[in-house]
Amino acid sequence: MADPRFYDRLGPRTITEIAALSDAAISDSGAGETTVDAVAPLGEASRGAVSYVESAKLLAAAEAADLDDAVILAPEALKDALVERGAIVLVHAAPRAGFAAIAASLFRPRRIAGPEAIDQSAKIAPDAVIAPNAVIGPDVEIGAGAWIGPGAHIGPGCRIGEGSVIGANASISCSDIGRECQILAGAVLGEAGFGVAVAGSTVIDIPHLGMVRLGDRVTIGANSCVDRAVFGETRLDDGVKLDNLCHIAHNVRVGRSVLMPAYAGVSGSTTIGDGVMFGGRVGISDHVEIGEGARIGSNSAVMNDVPAGETYAGAPAQPIRRHMREIAEIRRLVKSKDKSKKGG
Repeated sequence: MADPRFYDRLGPRTITEIAALSDAAISDSGAGETTVDAVAPLGEASRGAVSYVESAKLLAAAEAADLDDAVILAPEALKDALVERGAIVLVHAAPRAGFAAIAASLFRPRRIAGPEAIDQSAKIAPDAVIAPNAVIGPDVEIGAGAWIGPGAHIGPGCRIGEGSVIGANASISCSDIGRECQILAGAVLGEAGFGVAVAGSTVIDIPHLGMVRLGDRVTIGANSCVDRAVFGETRLDDGVKLDNLCHIAHNVRVGRSVLMPAYAGVSGSTTIGDGVMFGGRVGISDHVEIGEGARIGSNSAVMNDVPAGETYAGAPAQPIRRHMREIAEIRRLVKSKDKSKKGG
């Protein structure tokens, strides 16, 4: 369920209504008046919630999920398998795109609508400092000793922990921030990630209905971005330090005391273990797992999992010794070629 601190509920809607919205066909003609008021990933599907699946591989990965009376968007090829598991199937040629339309009809992010710069419902500790031109939305909580910089935007329902500092013109939405965090100037937390669905020649934004959660003593560098999750949380645990101009995509999990210098980019649904250290300008592919204590060399492009404690480098990244041997071999070949030219 989308967190009501951050999202307005627009439902419930009947299955007939959502089928019309998404241009899907209902597998069970008697289920049309059944209502739905939630969305969920397939692995957490439940009665009254809408989920989607695009392939047999993804369906097999959710073997343990209870699909009884769950509403699932799926291609025609998966309909029978889903019906056998008790699901109400909405047959759609592009299930992800259909799901996007349905999710947008059930929830929307809360917005600041009133004329006051500081909403009267905000709970602000007496010793917290709010600088000029900062905007504090409804139901925001700001802890003792926090400092909110000039021009900062704190969206509805957000929590800023004790002693945390929000820099000038930073934007915080759909976020829960721990104690003694440093969010530097121009950083953006909690905006939607880059999730799209393709239906024919149309590209559709996927609603992101999750949040960002920071542990204690986290630093987010100037002009860095941390995207909220599609479902659940994008999470950075205690002591994580991001330099300026870094990007953390939706549903990423970053363990304790991870260090990322400037220009780090981490794609969606990646997991990074405790104590990992990046060099500068590292890029991580989606759904990758970086093990605890691993090291990633500067300018590396990580396309596959990195085991705990290992050091990887290169593009694509590989164990450091192999990478260095390849560089040495290339240099040897270049020198040999140069010598042969001079000899000729």
